[in-house]
Amino acid sequence: MKSIKRIVFTGGPCSGKTTFTSKARQIFAERGYRVIVDNESATDLISGGISPATLGMYEFQKYCIALQLKKEELCLKAAQEMSGDKVIVFIDRGLFDDMSYVGEEAFREILKEFDMKPEEINGRYDMVVHLVTSAKGKEEAYTFANNTARYETIEEARRADDLALEAWKDHPNRVIIGNEDIFEVKMLKAIQSVFEYLGDAYPIEKYHKYLIEVDEDLLARVAQEANYSDAHIIQYYLLSDDGYEKRIRERHIGDDVLYTYSEANYLSTHERIKTDRVLTQRQYSDYQRQIDHSIEMTDKMRYSFIIDDLFYKLDVYDFDKTKGILAVADNGQESVVLPDYIRVVKDVTDDKNYKNYYLAKTRKY
Repeated sequence: MKSIKRIVFTGGPCSGKTTFTSKARQIFAERGYRVIVDNESATDLISGGISPATLGMYEFQKYCIALQLKKEELCLKAAQEMSGDKVIVFIDRGLFDDMSYVGEEAFREILKEFDMKPEEINGRYDMVVHLVTSAKGKEEAYTFANNTARYETIEEARRADDLALEAWKDHPNRVIIGNEDIFEVKMLKAIQSVFEYLGDAYPIEKYHKYLIEVDEDLLARVAQEANYSDAHIIQYYLLSDDGYEKRIRERHIGDDVLYTYSEANYLSTHERIKTDRVLTQRQYSDYQRQIDHSIEMTDKMRYSFIIDDLFYKLDVYDFDKTKGILAVADNGQESVVLPDYIRVVKDVTDDKNYKNYYLAKTRKY
């Protein structure tokens, strides 16, 4: 029986919703889910020239709700028709977020035009993930850089976050993800909260890593494991200043292609701020002009699967297809007992030479 879950991610401006989208699409796809992302309707409209400045906030929210209802309808229809038993529709801000901008009374009046009541809204969504704005406690990270439609000051961002918290207070499956000293921890907690709701295994940030032998027999065995998926990944490192690492990636899963941009800002040896966002094909092509040609393109196949409730991912690079890097999720266990058919060359867990960046530079194991 097909399972379709509609999950809203909300919060004030600059809370990590764009990065959450990118990570969620990748992580859940690797674990056998079909993923649909319904992007924020307000951003779509503002980017296209339709904004509160041109219409007034009340009329603008009418447009937002009309567009949002149609997009949600189409996403649900697509989820029902596409292949796969597990589908997640991630929705960047749900209908109650519109109430935050006009108040409850005006919101009720707008909904009447769509033959709806506020009391019906919570039932449309299975879960709500609230990401707290960086304007609350991580002001140094508040930026307009990753969303050209953003216009709120820090004070306005805090107010918008408070209003979103109030709007969704009655949803039975709401989680609130606060800010962390390390941004990646916040994203991991958000992803974990969704896995917990789904009753599925948590994604783990830490991995045991092994250099292993690869042949056709191994790949055939891997393909029989639970939640198997494979993806063709092409990755480029971009020119960047000291302390920054920038890259673009295209991930091919079947007929689907996902383009992403990642940027890591190393604040110190032990802390970094990392952001990810999904790109259009045109944006991806524009970024290719910034490729650092001193570092080779990364071209690899990634095979993801689960054995005994542990998540595995195997990367096989184009420069040597007789070996691969096997990463096994670290659930706190002291050691990992690998299946007999996996032939380990050596443990490379703490060896930086087997990280993506260094493999791209050396093109050898």
